[in-house]
Amino acid sequence: MVEMSSFDYGNARLKAMKFRLLSWDKLINLASVGSLEGLISALANTAYQKSIEMALAKTSGIEVVVDALRMDLGNTLGKIRLYYHEQAREMVDISLRSYDIHNLKSILYGLSKGVQPGEILAALVPIGELKISTLAELARSPGPRAAIDTLATTHPSIARPLISLRIKHPGASTFEMGLVLERWYVEETQRCLRDIPDGRLVTASLQIDADIANILTVLRFIHAPDERKLLRQHLGSDDITKLFINPGSLPDPILIEAASQKDIQAAVTALSRTRYEKALTSGLSAFIQTGRLSEFERSLNRFRQKWKAGLILIDPLGIGVVLGYITLKTNEVRNLLWITHGINLNMTPAAIQSEVESVQ
Repeated sequence: MVEMSSFDYGNARLKAMKFRLLSWDKLINLASVGSLEGLISALANTAYQKSIEMALAKTSGIEVVVDALRMDLGNTLGKIRLYYHEQAREMVDISLRSYDIHNLKSILYGLSKGVQPGEILAALVPIGELKISTLAELARSPGPRAAIDTLATTHPSIARPLISLRIKHPGASTFEMGLVLERWYVEETQRCLRDIPDGRLVTASLQIDADIANILTVLRFIHAPDERKLLRQHLGSDDITKLFINPGSLPDPILIEAASQKDIQAAVTALSRTRYEKALTSGLSAFIQTGRLSEFERSLNRFRQKWKAGLILIDPLGIGVVLGYITLKTNEVRNLLWITHGINLNMTPAAIQSEVESVQ
């Protein structure tokens, strides 16, 4: 079992930092300030003061807030590793690795769509092994292939699954790239957890990640039947289980039943007796309105965030505080970025407020 004393100091620091997070009322009020100047002024009276002042010294307009938030997030969460040691530190490192996968998937997808480097960077959470300087270099690549080549020179272990995919399947889609990254992350985390006796919460978090990835794969293949043709060409089979990430908590038979349905609504019904029922129902309501499969991803991610945020109370003496605080902080920054862009686009306060998300 990981010694609780190895978490004591770090958890005490994170609990103190939690009190510096903005309240729900404060976030809602920020959505009503009406101008970027007003938002910058308001944030200068919060825990973001130092970052705002530093950003003001080198840029202007919307970039002040974007740069300040990115700077604050990196500085705040970058310190977390320093608060822990021995196996506690190892568990923290394992937990932060998921952000490397998120960042790489965002970069590869953005590059494939021709998104500008600045926009790609705004979607990243630079708190894993891949530092902001590396991520910025990858985001400036002319395309996914060049980014993978660069990654192979700086972080060969993370690049290995992408290089292997390229060899086996030249011209692989970003979906396939994301899949092999997720699978590598799960396998690597399992390997690390073998030497950590009390890794149950990290394992539970990993299972949720796998479940969500598998559910989204099922929904994707129902929504886009042509994907099955590509799967058959690539694997010589249309067996969707070959794309599942294990070990999730959802048994393959449940996922296979969902995948066999003719439409999205029927697939959601097939998954209705799982822990993801409420999130999927919410995603379905939004999907019916917009037709965007990303509605499910957003709803399932909200489920994941709320689960992690609740770990602060469930596991106050262990890794739960780390997982919970990181979730709360990244959600706050995500909300502030949304508010910033909403104000910049002259959206009404009500429209901005409607998309501010609470994970508590």
